[in-house]
Amino acid sequence: MLQAIRDRASGWLAYVIIGLITIPFALWGLGEYFGGAGPLVAAEVNGTDIAVRDVHQEARAQRDEMARMFGGQIPDDVLDEEGIRLQALETLIRQELLRQAADSAGFKAAGDSVLREIRGMPVFQEDGRFSRERYSQLLSAQRISPADFEQDIARSIVMSQIQRGIQATGVMDTAVVDDYSRLRNQTRVASWRIFSADDFDRPDVVDEDAIREYYERNPDEFSTTERVRVQYLRLDPEGLEAGVDLSEDDIREHYRVNRSRYEEPELREVRQIRIQDTDADGEARIRELRERLEAGEDFAELAEAYSEDSLTADRGGRMGEIARGDIDSTLETIIFTLPEGLISQPVRTDRGWFILEVTAIEESRPQPFEDVREEVEQDLRDRTAEQMQIDALDDLMALTIEYSDSLEPAAEATGLELQTSEWFTRGSGDGIAAHRSIRNAAFAPRVLEDGDNSEAIDLQDGSTVVLRVDAHEPAEVRPLDDVADAIRERLQSQAAAEAAQAEGEALIERLRDAEDWSAEAEGEEWQRSVEVTRAHAADLPRGLQEHLFRMPAPAEGAVEIAGTRVGDGHFAVTVLEAVRMGEDQVAPEARQQAREQLENAYASAEFRAYLAWLEERADIERFPRALE
Repeated sequence: MLQAIRDRASGWLAYVIIGLITIPFALWGLGEYFGGAGPLVAAEVNGTDIAVRDVHQEARAQRDEMARMFGGQIPDDVLDEEGIRLQALETLIRQELLRQAADSAGFKAAGDSVLREIRGMPVFQEDGRFSRERYSQLLSAQRISPADFEQDIARSIVMSQIQRGIQATGVMDTAVVDDYSRLRNQTRVASWRIFSADDFDRPDVVDEDAIREYYERNPDEFSTTERVRVQYLRLDPEGLEAGVDLSEDDIREHYRVNRSRYEEPELREVRQIRIQDTDADGEARIRELRERLEAGEDFAELAEAYSEDSLTADRGGRMGEIARGDIDSTLETIIFTLPEGLISQPVRTDRGWFILEVTAIEESRPQPFEDVREEVEQDLRDRTAEQMQIDALDDLMALTIEYSDSLEPAAEATGLELQTSEWFTRGSGDGIAAHRSIRNAAFAPRVLEDGDNSEAIDLQDGSTVVLRVDAHEPAEVRPLDDVADAIRERLQSQAAAEAAQAEGEALIERLRDAEDWSAEAEGEEWQRSVEVTRAHAADLPRGLQEHLFRMPAPAEGAVEIAGTRVGDGHFAVTVLEAVRMGEDQVAPEARQQAREQLENAYASAEFRAYLAWLEERADIERFPRALE
């Protein structure tokens, strides 16, 4: 479902929709949920709070997107939990800055724009057409009211409008586009010769004194990697839930005590007439329609002719079945107090003026235990597991702080297994140490140097870990005998590269002194008069193309001669013979491609500059420790 939304939406809008459809009440880490992650505010932007929970939700959306890019699983050496959280915080700060800028400028999203966006989302469609029933079902399943969802979509549209407006200032003059196109399509005619370092391999140039000198001058290159082994306790919600043992009597008792939770909710068939404007003109129009209804005109005909709600107007205003929580709280109050068949007076909300009528009422009714038994059992299992999590986490956090030099008291109190990791370094590890947050915690000074237990660490799978260092091996310089061969090989490679460069530079001097450079550039070692373009890199030694395009254009009737290191220690002697710009008459398709590239680059730069300007003028206070 989320992928379908990503395919339809983009930019700020995609983030908001994905965030809203993702279950908003999930536990974003037990440590934070139960107070272990510090303050609940991650930042303040001009006095407006950004909640820690919102940052974790944004971070999860970004992790999900990264996982999709990597085919479903983020590699351990790429996943940086702290970096993702900080990036998510900056994303929300930028969104808040844009929201405030939009409010200050008076930007608003037209109701039709919001509805058009929603109706165009494949996730809310059946057989290619928008389904009001599916829309209501999906939002209800996530406990999001349509009014709240539409308000967030409206806010996202406004921010997208600002973004597009700023980016639209990056319009490029045709002359600049043509110059860029000709430059991009430039061809350079060059000759070159490569002096391979392999041809200068001289094992005898490195003696034992040179090896020892290099070893003593560069001890960090030959140090072992610092590593640790840790003991840890892991509180796994799935493991706790699997340990919940329920009897049939427990399940029936839960049903009896919470019978109202398993009732079919009261449903009301409703129809509406909506006028979007909330000003005096909108009020006059809605009151005129109410008078026409009072005079006996047909509700469905007036709704179809005058209602400005595009989701319901063509259905005579029918909204379908409405349950409590499905709609704006103001409208909900009116709907669930109106008698069947009675038309309301005009009602004003921030979404416009409404006239409502309840056309049918289906009273709430209890569901038999047998029909809802699985749901009752899962609810009780979830509630029991949650209480177990609360109790276990409370004991875990309290005892690891009280007994900061041991995990055994917490293990005994919680029943969690005290486990020991394999050895791991700051940069990599297996098992529990595959998580960067675990490695960061293990090497934190308070844990590594002072010997204390770590703080609670929330992992991506929802589990919580507390650890302490069990063993530590500091970095130390390896004996010279162990690394002498590697040093010898490195020094020989350096000597070979220097010899190749010396030979190449000697040739450069001869070419520059010669009356006719081409007389000195003969033989099969030379590549002569090759036409090189910017798309030519795959056919050339690494670094040669960049070097050729950095060389100054030769004067008329002359050449430019230079040299550069290429590949693995080789040396290239280059002769730039000519520079040919792209065609004076730029083809329309080439011009359009160049224009799009330039405008995209300038648009991104303009938008970044606008965000930087907003941030510079704003009063922003960040609390990154709240995210730990």
